[in-house]
Amino acid sequence: MKLTIVCADPAGNITIFVLDRIDDPALRLRAAKALLAEPSLKAEQVGFVIPPDTAPPAAGSSAGYWRLEMMGGEFCGNAARSFGLYAAREMGLRGKRDLCVGISGVPAPVPVHVDLDASAAEAEIPGPRAETVLSWEGRSLPLYFFDGISHLIAEGLRPSRDTAISLAESVRQAGGSAAALGVMFYDPGHRFMRPAVYVEATESLVFESSCGSGTAALAAYLSRELPGGESRWEISQPGGVIDARVKKHAGGIGVIGIGGPVGLGGREFVNFSV
Repeated sequence: MKLTIVCADPAGNITIFVLDRIDDPALRLRAAKALLAEPSLKAEQVGFVIPPDTAPPAAGSSAGYWRLEMMGGEFCGNAARSFGLYAAREMGLRGKRDLCVGISGVPAPVPVHVDLDASAAEAEIPGPRAETVLSWEGRSLPLYFFDGISHLIAEGLRPSRDTAISLAESVRQAGGSAAALGVMFYDPGHRFMRPAVYVEATESLVFESSCGSGTAALAAYLSRELPGGESRWEISQPGGVIDARVKKHAGGIGVIGIGGPVGLGGREFVNFSV
């Protein structure tokens, strides 16, 4: 099977956009697994592009917008901002522009601010819909529930695959999103985050180079004691830095912006047996 793809690089979190229309969920899943397994692509996640409909969008829906379906139906902040840049490029836009894109895992279109000249994009996502504290081996770890994904802040814990699997299972038992779970290993001394994300559909646990929604979760945690207004955070990760912007009102989080440079390639053609 020949696939037409575009590779996006938001802070090292290589994301493959599949441009071919694949409606069969089983075939889509096999294609995603094949792309993840191809070493030359170095992909960490896969999304499937759905061009905009001609009908006007209904209120609160993503009809009429460019839409991206992630490989497991999850939400991904890095994919959202990268996809906004891709859609703007496909629309022939130039300079700094604002647009919305639809993405799996969330009920409403996601606003994205793009700078095509600088190849940068920021996605605005709602703050966590709920939060709690997870008890794990004598520690109390903050857990944030977003639409389409849940993130645990594993502050001070040494990153390892075994620890990530154990924590992800604990998050699942605590009611975390069935689509995707994130364990954000955070070293406060170096202000450095190492993300591990488990996607249920592909049964994949990946130590990602960066994580956009995980950045949003950590920014929510870091701003927890701030009463209101806007705070900004630079979250260093293995693949680079993601900027986070937290807007709070009366102690509650309204939206979180996650942004920075995005490398965006041209169309490529790959062949796989799926």
